[in-house]
Amino acid sequence: MLQWFKERITRSPKAAPEPLDVDGQTLLRSGERYFVVDLRELSLYRKGHIRGSHLIPYLELQKRLHELPDKQPILTVDANERRGRQAAKLLRSYGYRAVNLKGGIQGWPEKLVK
Repeated sequence: MLQWFKERITRSPKAAPEPLDVDGQTLLRSGERYFVVDLRELSLYRKGHIRGSHLIPYLELQKRLHELPDKQPILTVDANERRGRQAAKLLRSYGYRAVNLKGGIQGWPEKLVK
């Protein structure tokens, strides 16, 4: 666990040159596979979420960093952009390549699953 933490501290947050907020349609066209982190609470997640997303509520994110992939880019999603943007900034500060879905969950161009 200590080694894992040391690796994240030594990473440079400037390693992710892409914009912080990204349009859902642009993400789909890129063809790149993102690890989607849904930051909403379980009740909202159950009402509809992006297929294959991982529920990690915003208030639990820092405690659950060990669940995130090291090499795969991360897409943060919330009910609105604000918390998603904050989460993406936090993840970047730990060295992850993270972006936020512009427009929150409503910004996802495909049908949500329940």
